[in-house]
Amino acid sequence: MIKLTLTVDPEVVRQAKAYAAKQQQSLSKLVENYLKSLSHTETVQAPPLTEAVAELSGMIGEKELKDAKDYSDFLQDKYQ
Repeated sequence: MIKLTLTVDPEVVRQAKAYAAKQQQSLSKLVENYLKSLSHTETVQAPPLTEAVAELSGMIGEKELKDAKDYSDFLQDKYQ
C-alpha cells in the first residue's frame, strides 16, 4: 500500500467519514473503491453498433432534438 496525502475541505471530510461509517467501511477503503471505479469506467467500451443502428445514425436533426428536449422538460415539470 502507498500512503497518499490529500487536501480536502474539512466539511467534506466530515461528511465522507459519516458516510463511510454508515457503509461500515473506512474512508480509505471508500476512496480506494472510488478510484478503482474511475479506472474501470475508462476501460469499458461500448459494443459496436449494429448495421441497423449505424444506418439510423444522424437521421434526427437538431430541431427534433430540441423539440424532444422541450417535451421532456414539459413532462418532468408536469409530473414532479
